[in-house]
Amino acid sequence: MPNFKRASLVGSEDLFRPTRPQVVTDTDDVIKETVDRPGSRPQEVVIKTLNFTPEEIELLLEAVQIAKYPDRARAKPALDRFDTLDGLRQKIQAVVDQ
Repeated sequence: MPNFKRASLVGSEDLFRPTRPQVVTDTDDVIKETVDRPGSRPQEVVIKTLNFTPEEIELLLEAVQIAKYPDRARAKPALDRFDTLDGLRQKIQAVVDQ
């Protein structure tokens, strides 16, 4: 290949230079201070139990599907279904507010 020209790599040495000229060594105190920061402690977990009927579970699954894909065109729910959704919301909210 007599017409092959090699590309110039001027300036490429900056790509391969070390990012830290010196190795930084943290002492155990610095690491402990970073790990044991105030405010990083987990909060107390409160577990509450909710009992749902199979119909309520189906309604929740449908609501999650609608929330997952909000851009899809859907008809408004029937009034009785809307009231059931609102009742379910109130049931969940009552347990959360306790």
